[in-house]
Amino acid sequence: MSEAESGNKTDEDNKAVQNLAKGVMELYEPPLVTINAHLKELTEKQEAVHVMLSSERRKLEDLQNDAMLDALLADIATIKERLVTISNSMVGLHKRVQSLQARAANVERTALDRANAKN
Repeated sequence: MSEAESGNKTDEDNKAVQNLAKGVMELYEPPLVTINAHLKELTEKQEAVHVMLSSERRKLEDLQNDAMLDALLADIATIKERLVTISNSMVGLHKRVQSLQARAANVERTALDRANAKN
């Protein structure tokens, strides 16, 4: 084989490779473009779902915080009831102490009157 024949074969081989590459590209390019478009669409939908999930998560956190607030308000109501009960008990005790002091004063006065009467 001479160099000319070898160069010709190389040119033919290069053309064949280029034609083959062109054929493969023509064969696979449309599905790849379609797949790329689908991937882009899916990525956009995924981002939209992510944003929506984040928003829902924030709403849930807010609701949980509201639940904690409701629990605190319920505790406040319970504690207020206890305070009213204790306050009423203290008022009752105060009245009882006053009554006992008045009674003690009467007993003391009676005892003094008896002691003075004996003298």
